[in-house]
Amino acid sequence: MRLYLIFIIIFITFLTTSCKQADSDWIDRSRHEGLHKVNYSESFEIYATEVNPQHIKNTVRSLEQAKTYFDKVFDENLTFAVLFVDNPNWNTYAFSPPPGMPQAHHQGNMVLGLGRSVLAMRAEQGLKRVPDSRLGVLKQHFGEEINLDLFYRDALSLHELGHLYQFYKTGKGTQRYWLNEFFGNLCQVAAAKNLATQDVFNRMDSYQLFLINADQWGELNFKTLKQFEEDYFEVLIQGQNYGWYQSQFYLKAKELYSKFGDEFLNKFRDFLIAINPDKVDRMDNEELKELMTNTFGKQVVDILEWKHDN
Repeated sequence: MRLYLIFIIIFITFLTTSCKQADSDWIDRSRHEGLHKVNYSESFEIYATEVNPQHIKNTVRSLEQAKTYFDKVFDENLTFAVLFVDNPNWNTYAFSPPPGMPQAHHQGNMVLGLGRSVLAMRAEQGLKRVPDSRLGVLKQHFGEEINLDLFYRDALSLHELGHLYQFYKTGKGTQRYWLNEFFGNLCQVAAAKNLATQDVFNRMDSYQLFLINADQWGELNFKTLKQFEEDYFEVLIQGQNYGWYQSQFYLKAKELYSKFGDEFLNKFRDFLIAINPDKVDRMDNEELKELMTNTFGKQVVDILEWKHDN
């Protein structure tokens, strides 16, 4: 009976989420204190720790195109702000280190690195242990010096923007962290595939596949979805372990978007809105799996099945 009622809620959500939210000014502007307003876009607000920030216009351009795409798919006109923050000021405006770790806040703000971020430079340092003969594909997409801010800032900004389109409807309520992160990856793939060029997609894809194939994650303390849920913030702090989870979500997102496209993206967002625990309480794993099977079908659930729980 409980699952039947939840399924009714999901059905109603699918019919009604195209209606615009009344309060479009959801942005927490207290987080902009001390930052400089930057007039690089008419599509969203931009703030930075520098008066005239350099090397962000490609990021802004991609986000403008992604907003146009997401607004069309989700039938929204989302307002949001992007905060470009340098390394010394990172902890003032972001909720998690290291500097350059892209993140979306629940009230309309996205935080991205500015300049050469600590996160990207650490990752680049790790590549110095890799034989040069294996770095050809990365150099093709990231330049001879392999600038990984092109991944952590430019590519992952699409992921964070996807989170904002979810948080706009769900607030802080979340049924599962892993569903949120899968959705972020799904948005990342979908937006990148719909930009004017495939440069951003090729960078994100080449780097993700490099990390997966190189298998240089080191010792992973967490590998199951149960651990991801129960120890989420600990996993987040252990950057490599968090990156490993994200790479698994990315592969599943890429496969499902290639099979089902924009319709699946929109339907998955509606699903996250409908199963918000503020509406339906916390569901156990069996209830969630049955509901996902009824909503999306067995093929989708089989692709989403986690292979690392045993």
